[in-house]
Amino acid sequence: MQLITSLDIRNSEYLSKNRLISYHHQLRLIFSLGNQVKNVLEIGIFNSLLTDLLKNNGYNVSTADVDPNLKPEIILDLTTDFSLPKDKFDAIVLFQVLEHFPYEQSEEALKKLAIATKKFLVISIPYCTQYLSFQVKTSFSGRPRHLLLNMPKFWSTKPVCDEHCWEMGLKGYPKTRILNSVAKAGLTVKQEFIDPTYPYHYFLVLEKNSSKYLDSSLN
Repeated sequence: MQLITSLDIRNSEYLSKNRLISYHHQLRLIFSLGNQVKNVLEIGIFNSLLTDLLKNNGYNVSTADVDPNLKPEIILDLTTDFSLPKDKFDAIVLFQVLEHFPYEQSEEALKKLAIATKKFLVISIPYCTQYLSFQVKTSFSGRPRHLLLNMPKFWSTKPVCDEHCWEMGLKGYPKTRILNSVAKAGLTVKQEFIDPTYPYHYFLVLEKNSSKYLDSSLN
């Protein structure tokens, strides 16, 4: 996996309108968990924007990344047999991270993160589709209305991003496969979300199964 600081990415280019939409939803979904979440671990930090926003809103945030140049508090390679402190973090969040290594390794990482989190995982993954999106907004209608028509690119094996090993929706990676991996990790889907103005990022709020937690604590 290539380190993000080895790529020629400028913040002004990286922080596109579409990516800022995703930052909004990352923050919104964490906020939606309310008082259940105080201590957060963010994995995959790059510019630390989300970390700063969460800290400014009263969260205790720790950071983890494979790239030491980003100066995370925890150097963490999700492709290894890693371990994290159990029950320290109410929520572990990682957005557009899992697809950067082979699916089998992503699945194993998900299982380990499910063990480590006290309550929730909040993630996003790329969703490769052909889509048509409409938005209607007027000065007197309040919130805009959307219509999204999308179809997974099940006939293709090529991710949108060259840095990705897989993307949901591509041949061999239907949504059902991802949800089966979530269930096998001992997690339940609490929320699913896709923004019709940028449906490439698919958000999942995952809750740790209490029975799975009890089983792991007894071993």
